[in-house]
Amino acid sequence: MFEQLDFSQFHSENTDERDQFCRELISELSKSGWVRLVNHGVPPESIDRAFEMSREFFDLPLDQKLKSPHPPTAHPHRGFSPVGLENISTVSNYRSSAIQPLLRDMKESYDIGSELDPLYSNIWPPPGVHDGFRNTMNSFFTFCYDAELMILDAISIGLGLPIHSLRELHGAQTNELRLTHYPEVDRADFANATRIAAHTDFGTITLLFQDNVGGLGKRYYLPNMDIELTFKEMEQPPGSGVFVPADNAGPHECIVNVGDCLQMWTGLHSARHRVHLAKENQGNMVPERFSIAYFAKPDRAALLRPLLDSLDKPAQKLLTANEFQHMRIEGTYA
Repeated sequence: MFEQLDFSQFHSENTDERDQFCRELISELSKSGWVRLVNHGVPPESIDRAFEMSREFFDLPLDQKLKSPHPPTAHPHRGFSPVGLENISTVSNYRSSAIQPLLRDMKESYDIGSELDPLYSNIWPPPGVHDGFRNTMNSFFTFCYDAELMILDAISIGLGLPIHSLRELHGAQTNELRLTHYPEVDRADFANATRIAAHTDFGTITLLFQDNVGGLGKRYYLPNMDIELTFKEMEQPPGSGVFVPADNAGPHECIVNVGDCLQMWTGLHSARHRVHLAKENQGNMVPERFSIAYFAKPDRAALLRPLLDSLDKPAQKLLTANEFQHMRIEGTYA
């Protein structure tokens, strides 16, 4: 369903070929709010190392993980969140006419920001607890930031904007990196819960990396059991309340999706998505899986005003990115 694009074409010395790629990128994002990218600039070995360190952290005893705790409130969005601390379900129905039920998220996560962020400091495991984690994640964050800027340049060109139009709104590195672990759980626990409830992302774009267990919509069978599982789904068509599987080709492929801020700037659709268990599946235990998401966010003072002449100008007061982020995230930690 989703086209895979080779981002190396953006670096073509032939300007016409580069611009054609950028138009194809916008075409795919316009259809669904998602695109699959290879050769996106984040080295495969860095992705592998980040997943390795993530798995090792989540394998630690809970008392060790709680030595770098996320605050009980939404800000700062840093550190380890055990299962049940964050509930994305509270923002499931933002800008949607298809109302979704409130469900408990069944995941644990670790949130990391830039070491250069002047407002929020990172919360790291103390010395002696998973040493090497900090250096690995800081390196991975830097690779993701570099890839983000290139992707934003490609989106700008594809929309007919000056090449650095979006890049210039993302110089302060207010971005966030999220490591997520979905523990093995009994299927019966899904009666009033989900992996991650339906939502749109709050920022500009998200770079999503998945492990091979389940993948993005990838189906697999447990040994000696006829059990088919589907995890990542997106709403299609927009506003319908109908969610369909999104394909993924493995951990080195990057899934890029449009966030709310980019929608307000450009009109590209910020599609709702969720991590869910298909209703028709049978079986007792749902296996664990891992993901890493890099959320590219605008500078906090950036105004969310339309960048294209074709877009209607908002009648109400323009929000800054920081005001909008606070509005969207409030209630997810409560």
